[in-house]
Amino acid sequence: MDGNELAAGVTVDAADLPARAPRRWSRTVKTRASILAAAREVFLEHGFAEANVSDVVDRSGLSVGSIYHHFGGKAELYVALWEDHEEALHDASSRAIQAERAAGEQDPLQLFIAGARAYLERAWFDHAMARVFLSGDSPPGFEALRRARGQDWIRENAQLLRAADEPVARVLVLVLTSIVGDGAREVCGLDSRSEAEQIIEATLGFIHKVAS
Repeated sequence: MDGNELAAGVTVDAADLPARAPRRWSRTVKTRASILAAAREVFLEHGFAEANVSDVVDRSGLSVGSIYHHFGGKAELYVALWEDHEEALHDASSRAIQAERAAGEQDPLQLFIAGARAYLERAWFDHAMARVFLSGDSPPGFEALRRARGQDWIRENAQLLRAADEPVARVLVLVLTSIVGDGAREVCGLDSRSEAEQIIEATLGFIHKVAS
């Protein structure tokens, strides 16, 4: 209960609960955000192996106990940041696809390209943090998590592209997904917005050629 369990023998009028729960939730969300913001700074500066929870404590102004209560440790902080990063990429892509559908677009490839563009642009937006996740300096088990997420992404793209359950279609979905992923990695390695835009356009053009 986020460290707010009631002491034994203390009673609370049920009418108090609706007013108190949102405040407790708000504090939890704010604390989590503060911890992750501090952890982001630490990982950007030191990478995973050289980072210390004590650095996160210093930058967040929170206690060690609070950090371990919300996350558990350095590896969990790293994974939480990665999950937030992945969610931001997925959400950007999903919103773009939904916008295209709302505008009347029905072609699966055009929807995929719209989602890919948003994904790549979001990758550039947070390219500094993406470099941390792509560096290979990560906690044990992280690569397995990333591979699992990659498989989920392939399945999502297969549904979006309405791919038939046959070898050629499966390979096409795999190739198109890999193109987007490789394009994102290339974008994240750049420091120039104009170069990133060129890579994004080249990636989308290649997708269109391969799928057509």
